[in-house]
Amino acid sequence: MKRKLTMFLTLFFVGLGVITAQTQVRGTVVDEAGEPAIGATVQVKGTTTGTVTDIDGNFTLSAPAGGRLIVSYVGYETQEVPVSPNVRVVLKSDSKMLEEVVVVAYGTVTREAKTGAVSTVSGANISDAPVVSMDKALGGKIAGVSITSSSGQPGASSSIRIRGTSSINAGNNPLWVVDGIPVLTGNTNDFLNTGNALASISPNDIESITVLKDAAAASIYGSRAANGVILVTTKSGKDGRTSFSARAKYGASWLANDNGFGIMNAEQLLTYQRDAAINAGYNPDNPTDPYYRPKELLSRPLTNWMDHLTRMGNIQEYEINATGSNAKAKYYSSLAYNKTEGVFYGVDLNKITGRINADYKLTNKLETGARVNLAYSDGNDVPMQSLYYSNPVFAGMMILPWTPAYDEEGKHNVGIIENSNTNPRATAEYDDQYGKSYQLLGNIYLQYKPIQQITLKTTNAIETVHGDGRRYWSPETHEGSATLQATMNKYVQLTTSNTATYNDLINDDHSVRVLLGQEAMKYTDSFQFIYAPDVNPDIPYAQTAPQSGVEGEQGYTAETLLSFFGMLDYNFAEKYYLQASLRFDGSSLFGSENRWGTFYSVGASWNIHKEDFIQDISFLNLLKLRASYGLNGNNNIAAYRSYGVYSSAQYNGATGMRPSRPANPYLSWEKNGTWNIGLDFTLFDKLDGNIDVYDRKTTDMLLDKNVPQTTGFSTNFLNIGSLRNRGVEFQLNYDIINNNNMKWDVGANIAFNRTKILELGDNEEIAYSEDSRLRHKVGKSMYSFRLLDYYGVDPTNGDALYRDASGNLTNDYNKARYIYPGSPEPKFIGGFNTSLSWNNFQLGAFFEFKGGNYVMLIERRYLESDGNQMSNNQILTALNYWKKPGDTGVNPKPLAGNSTNSYNFSTTRFLQRGDYLRVKDITLSYNLPTELLSKANVSGLKLYLSAQNIYTFHDVDWWDPERGVDGIGYGIYPMTKALIGGIELSF
Repeated sequence: MKRKLTMFLTLFFVGLGVITAQTQVRGTVVDEAGEPAIGATVQVKGTTTGTVTDIDGNFTLSAPAGGRLIVSYVGYETQEVPVSPNVRVVLKSDSKMLEEVVVVAYGTVTREAKTGAVSTVSGANISDAPVVSMDKALGGKIAGVSITSSSGQPGASSSIRIRGTSSINAGNNPLWVVDGIPVLTGNTNDFLNTGNALASISPNDIESITVLKDAAAASIYGSRAANGVILVTTKSGKDGRTSFSARAKYGASWLANDNGFGIMNAEQLLTYQRDAAINAGYNPDNPTDPYYRPKELLSRPLTNWMDHLTRMGNIQEYEINATGSNAKAKYYSSLAYNKTEGVFYGVDLNKITGRINADYKLTNKLETGARVNLAYSDGNDVPMQSLYYSNPVFAGMMILPWTPAYDEEGKHNVGIIENSNTNPRATAEYDDQYGKSYQLLGNIYLQYKPIQQITLKTTNAIETVHGDGRRYWSPETHEGSATLQATMNKYVQLTTSNTATYNDLINDDHSVRVLLGQEAMKYTDSFQFIYAPDVNPDIPYAQTAPQSGVEGEQGYTAETLLSFFGMLDYNFAEKYYLQASLRFDGSSLFGSENRWGTFYSVGASWNIHKEDFIQDISFLNLLKLRASYGLNGNNNIAAYRSYGVYSSAQYNGATGMRPSRPANPYLSWEKNGTWNIGLDFTLFDKLDGNIDVYDRKTTDMLLDKNVPQTTGFSTNFLNIGSLRNRGVEFQLNYDIINNNNMKWDVGANIAFNRTKILELGDNEEIAYSEDSRLRHKVGKSMYSFRLLDYYGVDPTNGDALYRDASGNLTNDYNKARYIYPGSPEPKFIGGFNTSLSWNNFQLGAFFEFKGGNYVMLIERRYLESDGNQMSNNQILTALNYWKKPGDTGVNPKPLAGNSTNSYNFSTTRFLQRGDYLRVKDITLSYNLPTELLSKANVSGLKLYLSAQNIYTFHDVDWWDPERGVDGIGYGIYPMTKALIGGIELSF
């Protein structure tokens, strides 16, 4: 018996030794080119034992004999290999996986897993565009996203609308999130039109831009997500040894004008003014008449003032970046310089940006990293966006052609009576209007994975903008006096974001992801302003002004936000997906009784193509149905609106304080409820597309409500209005040809949106705050023009005609009826593109379009004035005027000193359709063959030529059809065209 027991124990321990025998594995992991894969994960299958490869792609670990190793690396297919003493693994690129990964809120998903309306643009699609800020490069690229420019000025910000406009008094621009942290947007410089905060990020540093359009995708951002969310991911280090790339581009820009718009030359203007004088009963050849216009004017020196005030602009940009990794770290860094000289004298922008992105593995479970972006900008400006005499756009069309540009001494003529003795060329040379900005955007994170399924992460960020501006009116341009305005401003935003994520696959079919998080934000801005008249022009600073005239002002604003949120993602067998989110936000912007808001979403999707009943349809690669509903908020209002405030007042000869605004402790968020139904599909491995239908309703809209005068106030700011946006979006991409030598693809998107105001408290209609000709009216669009009904011209006598309240024609302006002829909101927006590659050549083109909207040409009351403005020039369309009985389709008869109001811009006469199709970009590039470059240790050399905004099809009688979201921008810097050449070197 004892012998048998001894034999059994011997066999047991020998077998156990065989089972638990460990093999010391030495291996190497490389990519398809044979380059080492640095930081690849090697794990023993079925265990938590693992390691990562070093800088040479090597690894060592102990593994049980007969076991298996799992090798994974970002961007490559995961491989499984048997355990052996020496292992060499060659990774295969998983390009399809990379294309399918989409950045979303607090993570990434595959295209098959998303339940919300999400669209992405890769950084490669915007890096070559000669734009100062990334927002300018998005127009027309994503269905349902409208990018509207109110200025073509270098560095100017854009107005972005995702699925329409949702608010009257709260903000309408989306929330921008860069590398997981919400950032500042808008103009951060008081004296410039070029202080776009987003311009601090170089477009070439961007890996991807993702737009979250519906509540299912965006509501995890709670009170700031009502207008959508734009996620920007900057570039991280690439795996492998350090590589460098250098880029340079240079080009010219000029004023856009594609429909023959222009101003009269001297001969045309003189004929027009002589006719106007004769029509009014005057003799233009009589020196004693008030409208004396002798033909002798044409013999004087003549000036084309629009040519005199414009020039050929130029664009130049230089950049170098480095990227790489080792066994522990990945890094990306860049340094860029951009100089843009505007098409008007006195307008330019210089910008320097630098970025460092780094990630470091402290241990196998602990990782840290940082994203730091620095920017400095220095811009010169002239008064734009208004009808100032020093605005070169306005003045260039106003000043008479026989007014000389220079005086007898050869200096700029500043005695221009018709332009209030102002010469924009002189103000550009002698006056100052500049701003300098210093920006820091940085975050640092720490990530810990105690076990494979749990990730703990904290990210802490700071964004600060320090700016100073100067506006100086010199004695050379302002009748001997010198005036100074100076400002300094500071914006600081601190953010902390802390999340815990559980991600697991249960029984091979149940995938669960649970995220819990907390965020806090504090934002402050402060400014100092000085006004100093009569400064010493030799020392033009406030200290040299008479101190009795110096005025100063200071301001400070602060706001905070505290948030708690959670998200649940679940899918079964990668067929059925469910996502839910919940967020609680507390904001200092709202009343003490209503500071906390609750926001939520629920979304589901079904991968129909994975069902057994559809497997026989060979051409169907993807068919996914999505549905969602959610509630977002909008807290984008000015600080302290819930507080009662006081202002200074005079009473009985004494100065005191009086209440100027009542308190509202119940002031709260505007709420935005959205449902969305979408369909994603891929057919024949060539045609990708998606269709989305949505309904978005804004409630508790913030409006001024009329209150009884006995309260001491006329209005109070309350949550009382509502409106709705409804629409449908289509996006398609098709690979026509895709082989070794040639690739040709096309893409298109179009979106239709309708806005309808449902309630305005106790009002049926309220005026738009910027211009009373634009209204908010119940039952109509967000913006509706309210104008007098201009009919045309009476062919018998050349008088302007209108329709009265009964619909009858009248030439009495005062009897004209008001109508609502249209809206500046487009009924459809979109774009289409194509890219053709053949061997080393590539040709790409991108087009953008909008339609169904109207624009108001306010400036034309001065420039097509029917003789009212005899002291300034007129535009060419004014030449089409009534001359004899029977003339139709013309302007009213010009009358010198016209007082009939025929030129009034409160009529439909100057309202025009704003439809356009813009050739946004055409780029031809050539990559030199690698066999020629390899001898010089150069990995790539690319040459390209790009034409931007090269032609726009439109019928607006102006330089360009874009006039801002409200369609009434005036005195604006017109859009420009550009031709750019560039070179990119990689080594």
